[in-house]
Amino acid sequence: MKSRLCVFAAVAVALLVPLVSAHGQTAEEITKEKILTSAPAWQEKYDQYDPQAEMVDALKTKLGPNMKVDVYLGLWCPDSRNNVPPFLKILDRVGTGVPVRYYNVPRKASRDVKFYVEEMNVERVPTFIFYRDGKEIGRIIENPKTGMLEDLMDILFK
Repeated sequence: MKSRLCVFAAVAVALLVPLVSAHGQTAEEITKEKILTSAPAWQEKYDQYDPQAEMVDALKTKLGPNMKVDVYLGLWCPDSRNNVPPFLKILDRVGTGVPVRYYNVPRKASRDVKFYVEEMNVERVPTFIFYRDGKEIGRIIENPKTGMLEDLMDILFK
């Protein structure tokens, strides 16, 4: 009962408190469709990416209802444009219905501003934050170390 109450409280806070960047602008929650239609390059990157089927099948075993992902990106950001479409394609291929929230963050007002979203410690975009049972289990920040699929597997198979 106590854990259900904690989950309810966390959901209530998430819905009631908008994500505000360090310079006072709000990170706007957006949809996959809005991301892919924001500029032709986003859809092109999505269409060109072809994740290895065996690795995608392996991911299916680690994704489920206890997982969720938050993605902070900038529609203006080249790293977001390079890395978010492959992530979208992987999730489409996996097809497990993992809840994912996408947040478009505005550019920083100046180099002195450290965070795009201070309460989440998002310093660079894109930032992919992975949760299992409500606890953060890993992040991919800006550019994957090996590749999007490989980095996803490293996080999920810990």
